[in-house]
Amino acid sequence: MKSFPKPPDTPVRIAEVVDAPPVSTAHGSHTAHFYSSDSLLVSDVVQCLGATLAAGGVAVVIATAAHRAAFEEQLLSHGLDLARIAQQGRWLSLDAAETLAEFMVEGWPDASRFAAHIGGVVDSLASAVGPTSASEKPHVAAYGEMVSVLWEEGKTEASIRVEELWNELAQTRCFHLCCGWPLHFFARDTDGVSLQRICSEHSQVVPGQGYNDMSEDERRRSAVVWQQKAQALEEETRQVRKTQQTLQLREAELRDFLENAVVGMHWLAPDCAILWSNRTELELLGYRPQQYVGRNFADFIENPAVATDLLRRLRACESLRGYELRLRSSDGSWRWVRMDANPWLHNGELLHSGCFVLDITEKKRADEAQMKLAAIVESSDDAIVSKNLKGVITSWNAAAERILGYKAEEIIGKPVTTIIPLELHRDETEILRQIEAGERIEHFETVRVTKSGERIDVSLTISPVRDPHGTIIGAAKILRDVTRQKRLEAALHTTERLASVGRLAATVAHEINNPLEAVTNLIYLARQDSSLPESARVCLVMADDELKRISHIARQTLGFYRDTSSPAWIDVPAAIDEMLAIYHRRLSYRQIALRKHITPGLRVYALHGEFRQIFSNLIVNAIDASPPGTAIAVRAWESTHPLTGAPGMQLAVADQGVGIPESIRRQIFTPFFTTKKDLGTGLGLWIVKSMLMKTGGFIRCRSRVATPEAAGSGTVMMVFLPSEAGLESREQKAA
Repeated sequence: MKSFPKPPDTPVRIAEVVDAPPVSTAHGSHTAHFYSSDSLLVSDVVQCLGATLAAGGVAVVIATAAHRAAFEEQLLSHGLDLARIAQQGRWLSLDAAETLAEFMVEGWPDASRFAAHIGGVVDSLASAVGPTSASEKPHVAAYGEMVSVLWEEGKTEASIRVEELWNELAQTRCFHLCCGWPLHFFARDTDGVSLQRICSEHSQVVPGQGYNDMSEDERRRSAVVWQQKAQALEEETRQVRKTQQTLQLREAELRDFLENAVVGMHWLAPDCAILWSNRTELELLGYRPQQYVGRNFADFIENPAVATDLLRRLRACESLRGYELRLRSSDGSWRWVRMDANPWLHNGELLHSGCFVLDITEKKRADEAQMKLAAIVESSDDAIVSKNLKGVITSWNAAAERILGYKAEEIIGKPVTTIIPLELHRDETEILRQIEAGERIEHFETVRVTKSGERIDVSLTISPVRDPHGTIIGAAKILRDVTRQKRLEAALHTTERLASVGRLAATVAHEINNPLEAVTNLIYLARQDSSLPESARVCLVMADDELKRISHIARQTLGFYRDTSSPAWIDVPAAIDEMLAIYHRRLSYRQIALRKHITPGLRVYALHGEFRQIFSNLIVNAIDASPPGTAIAVRAWESTHPLTGAPGMQLAVADQGVGIPESIRRQIFTPFFTTKKDLGTGLGLWIVKSMLMKTGGFIRCRSRVATPEAAGSGTVMMVFLPSEAGLESREQKAA
């Protein structure tokens, strides 16, 4: 096993100290050992510690767990019995981080704790052996890595302070200390100053591995290289001074820039005192520096609650963005400002807050006016819409949503032609031309299309929109829904026509009653002839029934005369057969097939004449709409009202005609609307609907027009008539 030589009074490896003068120690030495390889470091340290222990001396290692394990492994491999030596009190291995915790206070080494703890360790080891002579204290060999642990944590100043504390301890105790420093800590050119400080705290310096193994010529060459580096460092220092001068100039320029910036600026102390303010902010509020700087910023804030909140947030080191408040000017007026603030910290403590102040008084006034205008626009009963000169919608108020059905997010950004019928797109081109020419369009009546596809009548007033420079950039449109007004006008016109028709109908009814009575009497006399054939008698009976219906219609005078006759139970299959017999000849002439599906025994409680008139209108319309060779279906069955559940019957008449286009389907029940040109009056379906509504029934239409995609067309008219129970229920509810 390899033996260690007797330890010298100085460390095993000694090298020249770099330019900084070494620190002096009263007893022992303080060496900085720079290393680039862990294995070489372990070898050097073990050589020193092993020689000390082998000679009966004492040693302590304060290092990382990895290095301590490596030291002990090599010492054991050299034959040293560390367990026995430790029992003798001559060997101690301590963890660097745990040892630091004994004297570090809030990240900084406490001198008294260091002296007590580390001094106690040295004294304890020294007491294990006696002094070599009466005048000499026993030496302790020590290796430490606490400084490198602190340096790696970024606590460089604390690391230097620990080196100083070791030197102070060396004034009263004897020990040889070697501090391990990894060379990779100083890989940058700018680390020269730090390296200089470390070397100045040591009596000796051991450079990186390999320097002592160089020949004299190699050392000279290396010295030349280091001289070049020193020269480079001197040049770098000169450049730093030049940079500092440039920075001073830039600082002056920045100061001038801040003083004359267009935005107000100030610094606030943690207690909200104004430390500095630029010229812009002083001019904004009208104060002289002595009236503003040094005062508490809260004294100028209108709302005390805002001042309290601002101070709380600044003390909490919170950054403020867009904080709005009102400040008092020197003349007593109040200015709205928007403030941004950033905290400036040093060592975790708030030094001041940098604040930027922007005057937004005029913007606030404009915003308030705009909000009032927006409230007026939103509360308007008329749709207010704006668009650009390309016809793209840019705004859309609540009334526009209600009238046209589109929500703002659905329609903004889309062309205004979205709500204009295709055939009126040319009108929009002309409107934009007039707007670009600066013209105003008033009370332009046209048609617009809602989201559901409904067409509505509107009245438009359109004005140009100009930017602050007077350039036309779009148009503002006020849209008023006049559909109801148009319908009221149409209803008034219809009422006037109906009144005229009513007067005419009353006159006609009066004039035709006498000849009708004469014809009725003649038919009665003819029926008394006993020689009349039975077939002729049947025809006379049917003719008499029709004359009675004509008389009833005349007396009704198209709805202006209230029928005073009483309803009765009607045998529906028989009544329908009687009516179909009247139209049998027309059906045969036009080669139209008839398909009946009538529930046997079906009855309804109604006016006989009105029931016949309802069915007559439906079957006549079906015959007129049916092309030759087609068929008409007639169905009747028991049913209930879909809403009230009242009992009754449904009657359906379906044809295979061309169908009714959707564009006119809603108009077929209005008076005087007809598609038969000169052959119809437009009153048939209106009369049917009026009769049904009077009894609590209704009429529905379903129609399909043939298209290239879907063949087949036709119309189904379906009516509901309540039975006696249904009538009684309706009358009870009305009562």
